[in-house]
Amino acid sequence: MRPQQGQNSAGRKQTPSLATASAGFTLTELITVLLIIAILAVFVLPRFTGMNVIQERTEYDKVVSALSYARKTAIAQRRYACVSLSASSISLTTDPNPPESTAAPFGGTCPFATAMRLPSPDASCPAGNQVCLKSTTIASTPSVFQFDPLGRASAVVTVTVSGFPPIKVEGETGHIH
Repeated sequence: MRPQQGQNSAGRKQTPSLATASAGFTLTELITVLLIIAILAVFVLPRFTGMNVIQERTEYDKVVSALSYARKTAIAQRRYACVSLSASSISLTTDPNPPESTAAPFGGTCPFATAMRLPSPDASCPAGNQVCLKSTTIASTPSVFQFDPLGRASAVVTVTVSGFPPIKVEGETGHIH
């Protein structure tokens, strides 16, 4: 006697093998995979695409802090302080002489060679009087200016950090906003 379809030779029903029974994924497996993909998208993808918003905001704040520090140092030490901006760094220098012995240096150049030591030097810069940027760039008009011992700026300065609103240094007061 020949067994019918779905029965074995003893006449018992055959159960389908595991290979034919598992044709898809369980709901738990699908949710786990989607959860892993979501975690990778949130934490890993921004690093690969270069969109590090926190780093860019940190650099913007570094620019504002460096300008404020130069102004406050000029007032506290009663010296002329010079700020020189390039596309990726800010250099700060100060006049070692009191203002009475220095002709007013206001103009386009920065005659001071004494480096203004930052309270927390930027490890990514070669000099201790520089602030360096990696993710953003700076544009400024003018690119070199001074603060006098009263905290006034030599000119009205507009500093643009890529991707952020411009930073303005008022000429008469030196106020940075």
